[in-house]
Amino acid sequence: MAKKQEHPHNLQGPVILKSQNTSESQKAEISFEQVDQENKINLSNDLIPYNASYRYSISLKNESLAPITEIKAIIKFPAFLKISRYSPPILESKQSKSDKKGYYQLQFEIEELSEKSETQIICYFSPNSNNNIGELNTYITFVNNKDYIRVINSKPIEIRIKPATIQPKIIPSSEITTFLKTKDIKKGIKSLGIASKKKTNLDLFFNFIDQNIKLHKFQLIAKDNEKKISWYFGTDLATSQDILVIGQIVSNKVEFLAASQNHQIIISLLSNLSENFKKRALSVGGMIRSIKEIYDLECKYCGAVLPYFPKQGESVECKSCKKEQILW
Repeated sequence: MAKKQEHPHNLQGPVILKSQNTSESQKAEISFEQVDQENKINLSNDLIPYNASYRYSISLKNESLAPITEIKAIIKFPAFLKISRYSPPILESKQSKSDKKGYYQLQFEIEELSEKSETQIICYFSPNSNNNIGELNTYITFVNNKDYIRVINSKPIEIRIKPATIQPKIIPSSEITTFLKTKDIKKGIKSLGIASKKKTNLDLFFNFIDQNIKLHKFQLIAKDNEKKISWYFGTDLATSQDILVIGQIVSNKVEFLAASQNHQIIISLLSNLSENFKKRALSVGGMIRSIKEIYDLECKYCGAVLPYFPKQGESVECKSCKKEQILW
């Protein structure tokens, strides 16, 4: 019989062996116990850029002929990341501070994984600060067919967030569409809704958008004050990659859009632009009382940008997944 393994990172909570089951399915359970599960329960993980965030996926595969039960997954991530959503959304989760300094952990529980099957958990993380390095890691505990607790862990994946250093670059406004059709171009968007009890001053918000983008040294290419949209262009000095940034106000939303062949620059830049805008809005007396009154307008089910910022207590339907949600 396999020996009980100790977890290398002191998982919180008691670990209890399952009690013996003497139900009518005893014969089936006896046959399950005879199945060899050694090296047949596998965990893999992956991290890729996705829109204005990072998509971290873990896959747990049971390649044996018997189920595993009481599965607990712990994802450890650095404090400079914040989780925006995860799927499947039916999973219950709990977030807490990790025992490792500067890290948090997200915990999931799954009752059972049947024989010859696979389950996947996907988390979406956005950086809340730049110039940071950290790791994402996953640990899984489960009860095998011989009623023993087993522990497996994924390989650590490094994540590095670097601020973009921009050199302004002038291009004709007619080339914006051509740039957006460039091969391997990546795009991202940050959409914000401001829950101000005062009358919304769209001109003031549009000013904030322009000032924010100019602070990053981008060159203004075109601007439409009536439609409240402006286009900026620049080159990241570290990678020599061109970047197009668009700032706009549409349907009561403040939006920053970016396009480049380097997706990581897009994520870092959009995170910085949105965080700076929130701080600027907070600094204007009486507009909002807390940064929490500025909402990321991302569907909590599929991640698509919501079509508009609804009034307090009203629901908004996502145009992508058709699900309704109340933001505030």
